[in-house]
Amino acid sequence: MTEIKKEAIVLDKATREVQFKQTPVIQCIGVSNFSLLEIYSDETPKLQEVINTEDKVVKRITYDKLTTIAKKELEKAVETIVINNQERFVNFFNNAKPINARRHQLDLLPMIGKKHRMALMEYIEKNGAIKELSELKNIELFPDPIKVIVNRVLTEIENNEYEKYFLFTVPFVKKS
Repeated sequence: MTEIKKEAIVLDKATREVQFKQTPVIQCIGVSNFSLLEIYSDETPKLQEVINTEDKVVKRITYDKLTTIAKKELEKAVETIVINNQERFVNFFNNAKPINARRHQLDLLPMIGKKHRMALMEYIEKNGAIKELSELKNIELFPDPIKVIVNRVLTEIENNEYEKYFLFTVPFVKKS
């Protein structure tokens, strides 16, 4: 099994009041599982820079805790993660399974309907497993797979407490 790198993409730098004093924080998104993080650090990385989160004080946060700038940078960061980790998403398309008798994992993706799902399954059956996301463009009328995945990830992040199924992210569970 491959070791999970503790990396994140910087969305914004801000200050938070921690124990009655202003503390610099970096808001970022984890590369391995798309979790939104706040790192307490004096470092000053650039927006969209990949940083190492190993040995840093990291706190997981919800979408509503992001700054306005971080929310604007989020889509670009998610797209970067998808593009740089295509193998993970190729595996998803190759191994997508039914959730129940009426629903399939592919049906949860925005812009993918039953016809797209059937076309993808026929393509895989005829040509074997897909090797890269760009191959999906060979399927007639199939939407841009990177946009599809990015939109799904953003939906899971933004609607965390209302989302029933999580394909790419780890749900944020509030401690009671």
